[in-house]
Amino acid sequence: MSSNGGEPEASLIVGSELRELPRVNAWVQDWAERQHLPEKVAHNLDLCSTEVVTNIMTHACSDGAQRILLRLGWQGDDIALEVEDEGLKFDPRQVATPPHATSLQDARIGGWGIPIVRRFSDGVQYRYEDGRNCLTLLFRPTAPP
Repeated sequence: MSSNGGEPEASLIVGSELRELPRVNAWVQDWAERQHLPEKVAHNLDLCSTEVVTNIMTHACSDGAQRILLRLGWQGDDIALEVEDEGLKFDPRQVATPPHATSLQDARIGGWGIPIVRRFSDGVQYRYEDGRNCLTLLFRPTAPP
């Protein structure tokens, strides 16, 4: 990641327990404020970081505690949120979008984290490197109102 006139890259390491989510939220909000991001962009960044980290904590960390590394910075003109974990190889780009329910009885509970990330970020990149999932979400700093 390179700087785009804003602060250099910031990083945070959290454990795989759900009680760490408020730390992630505060860290993202603080960085977004220091970058003077529009409210909508900051909200999308916060929403997507929460979804990704929650998914890692609840699905990839079932075999014990692990660390999750988050980095925020600039990738060209875009904001980049990088999230790394040591869970099983998992490329969220390969997950099909759940079908839309035709009735309340058919409505699916859960499974909407990845579609939310796709909807509220401007790009999703993934690689598996050195036994680690490396997910990068991109956000345009000039999201329409």
